Amino acid sequence: MNILITGISGFVGTILRRQLEDKGYHVSGIDMRSSDSSVSAVDITDQAAVMHFMEELKPDFIFHLAAISRVDYTNPSLLYSINVTGTLNLLTAATHLTKKPGFLLVSSSQIYGIVDEALQPISEQTPIRPINHYGASKASAEHLVQVFHHEHGLPITIARPFNHIGRGQDPHFVIPKIVKSIRENKTTIQLGNLSVMRDFLDVRDVGDAYIRIMENFKDGSVFNIASGTAYKLSDLVELIQEIARIKLEIHHSDSLIRKNEIVKAIGDSSAFKKEYNWQPVYSIRDSLEWILSE
Repeated sequence: MNILITGISGFVGTILRRQLEDKGYHVSGIDMRSSDSSVSAVDITDQAAVMHFMEELKPDFIFHLAAISRVDYTNPSLLYSINVTGTLNLLTAATHLTKKPGFLLVSSSQIYGIVDEALQPISEQTPIRPINHYGASKASAEHLVQVFHHEHGLPITIARPFNHIGRGQDPHFVIPKIVKSIRENKTTIQLGNLSVMRDFLDVRDVGDAYIRIMENFKDGSVFNIASGTAYKLSDLVELIQEIARIKLEIHHSDSLIRKNEIVKAIGDSSAFKKEYNWQPVYSIRDSLEWILSE
C-alpha cells in the first residue's frame, strides 16, 4: 500500500509517519519545510507541481495534514491559499488518477466556533460556525472534500480533531511554550487566558485514530477525534510544574488573549469510539511526562 502524508514533517505528520512505518507501510511525504531528502518539497498551492507529483506517486491513500494551523495567523491570504487552494489542488490531482485513492482530510474542531456550554460536548451534528480564519479555512476545505466525494466519487473521510499535544509541537502553542521556557531555565513566563478549558489528546492517540480510519475506511464519514474531557489551562500549568519540579512566575498578558476566545470546548467522539472500538491510551499526565522527558 502506497501512502502519502502531506505535511509529513510537521507535528502530527512526524508521529503518524513513524507509526505507519512501524506497522510496515510504505510512506511517502511532501513538506516544503523539510530538510529530509526522502521528503518531496512540493508546494501544494502549485497545481501543476501537485498534479505531476501525484501522477508519479499514484498513492493508494492520502493523509492530508498540510496546513497553517495557527488560529492567530496574521496573513489570511496565505492561510487560505494553503488550507483551501492547496486542498483543492490535491483533490483535483487525486480525481485524475486511474485508481482514486482514499482521502482523509484532517480538519479541526475550530470549525464549530463558540458553542454554548449547555450544548457541549460538541458532536458532529453541532452547526459549523467558525469565528476565525483558521476555522473558516478548514470549513471551506471540508466543503471542497464533500463536493469531490459527490461529484467525482472520491472516497473521503473527514476527521475533526480537538486539541492535541506531544513532542515536536510548535512553541506558539501554550503547552510547548511552557516546556520550552523550562528547558531554557527561565523562571518567568508570559501567558494569556489560563481559565479557558480545552479537550486535549496525546498526538500518539491521534495518529492511531487516523490509521484506524485508513485501515477500516468508512467512505463519506465525518468523525470528531477527542478525549471527551476538558482541562483548564491553569491546572495543566500547575501539573507541568509539579512534574518538572519547578516553580514558574507567571505574568498574564492581555496581548496574548485572542479575540473571540473560545472559553470552553469539549469534544464528543462517541461515534468514532463506537465505530472503531477506540479509546485514548495516554492520560494527560502521560503526555506531559513524555514531553518533559525529551
